[in-house]
Amino acid sequence: MRPEPITSNVPGTLAWHVWHERHPAMFEQIIAAHPYPASIAGALRGLLDETLHGPGWLDEPFLSAESRFYHRLLDAVRFFDDGAWRGVDPFAFLKNAELASAPLDGLAELSILEAMHAALWGNQADLGFRIGVAAVTGSGVLGKADNLVVDDSSAAVAALGSARRIALVADNAGRELLADLVLADHLLAAGRADEFAVHVKPMPYYVSDATTADLVACLTRLAAGPPPAAALAGRLRAAAADGRFIVTTHEFHCTPSEFSDAPADLFAGADVVVFKGDLNYRRLVGDLRWAPTVPFGQTVARFPAPVVALRTLKSDVVVGLSADVVSRLDAEAPDWRVSGRYAMVQVRV
Repeated sequence: MRPEPITSNVPGTLAWHVWHERHPAMFEQIIAAHPYPASIAGALRGLLDETLHGPGWLDEPFLSAESRFYHRLLDAVRFFDDGAWRGVDPFAFLKNAELASAPLDGLAELSILEAMHAALWGNQADLGFRIGVAAVTGSGVLGKADNLVVDDSSAAVAALGSARRIALVADNAGRELLADLVLADHLLAAGRADEFAVHVKPMPYYVSDATTADLVACLTRLAAGPPPAAALAGRLRAAAADGRFIVTTHEFHCTPSEFSDAPADLFAGADVVVFKGDLNYRRLVGDLRWAPTVPFGQTVARFPAPVVALRTLKSDVVVGLSADVVSRLDAEAPDWRVSGRYAMVQVRV
């Protein structure tokens, strides 16, 4: 029997924090960064007031409410309307600043394990998560092996190394997407994969979700970087021209539906699907009140292809842990599920 969905109506929980602290801070940043007319600023503040005080928002499943919220946000900034603000990403100013600060040294000199771990820990670069909280990266945290609460890295490397057609469902733009591109290049250039498809969002969704424009920006940044980075960008562009590196999207990626309910053709032919980050993890296993010891394979049993999940923990949902690990983490770091300091590599082949 599946557990109940996570909701936002419990004070002190992460979901409660998102509505009451993270979203107000985010809206003020968006309004300050754009020369919006008063009507757009008013629509944004009206949406914020509605979500906090209107019926339904905090009592419905957290994932569904969040998805509806971000669609409404795009409506408020007239993203879909004819006029000056049509198609303008309200989060681009945050993404561009984060990408500009991303280091490029050593990106093209990694083993497959190092490239995969770079893609994993790059998930800490979540702009929505970082609004209103202290940075989670730093000495002794980023990439620390002890902070991998589930480490199926060997199985993940084996799955990626033997797959001819790989799909990766991207999460964040900027430095995380840079690391994803390094992983794609490594697998293609080494001849391990014949095809690597990166699934991005068809429009701005959550704050730093990667779109096609963000991927192009990453390639442009790489091309202007040190010679190894520029060469990497050149190889990926050549692979795109040959049909080996594919950028793809689908409206399904901007819904709260679980990936087991995805259209049959979304991942057709993929030998393995890599799911990056927290939102994709919630949609993969279900944004439910799972016991953390429930086996990962049980929660993804209906998904039709082998799965690799790479995720730093920034939400309450977690499965596949041993009881001993859960007890230790609860004692040593009570916020381990949501702090962004811990990560997991999980595989279902």
